[in-house]
Amino acid sequence: MSGAEKLKEKILNEARRQAEAVLAEAREKAAAILEQSKKEAAAEEEKILAQARRQAEETKHRAQTIAELDARKELLAAKERCIEETLVQAVERLRGLEPLQYEDLMYNMILAAAQTGTEEVIVDKEDRGRFTKEFLGRVNKELQRQGKQGKLKLSAESRHVQGGFILRDKDLEINNSFPALLRMQRDELEPEIATILFSE
Repeated sequence: MSGAEKLKEKILNEARRQAEAVLAEAREKAAAILEQSKKEAAAEEEKILAQARRQAEETKHRAQTIAELDARKELLAAKERCIEETLVQAVERLRGLEPLQYEDLMYNMILAAAQTGTEEVIVDKEDRGRFTKEFLGRVNKELQRQGKQGKLKLSAESRHVQGGFILRDKDLEINNSFPALLRMQRDELEPEIATILFSE
């Protein structure tokens, strides 16, 4: 082998060695980049999964809170309906009192409500028979004894008052119907009714 061929062979071997070194280094760098990319992808995946878990937990918590609020609202509405029904039944029971009990109740209520003793008594059409001349005479007698005029009379007008009465004196009306009285007392009655209905 001539000198030129030896030189050529040496150059080719050196080129091969350098090429292999460059390729090895490139492979090493590629492997390192790939490994780093895998780590970054795994970290990103974990980050995304953690965020998804947090969001899922928040969504679950929000849904649970909304469900609890809805359940509380529904329970409150049911209790309100029970209280309302109790008040409706109370009106019906008052209207269904025995005649003498009802008369005594009306007697005391009119005496407490009459201002001058000259008012008209407006009642439900169904109750007109309960407010007899004798009954009103007894009321007027007691009003006179109290220093009032004692000229209370049954109005020709009837209204759907559902028990009780309305006292009218000129332009002034005092509503003593059972529903009106219960409405006025509702704030005081509701806690007591709730305690009776819902205490365990």
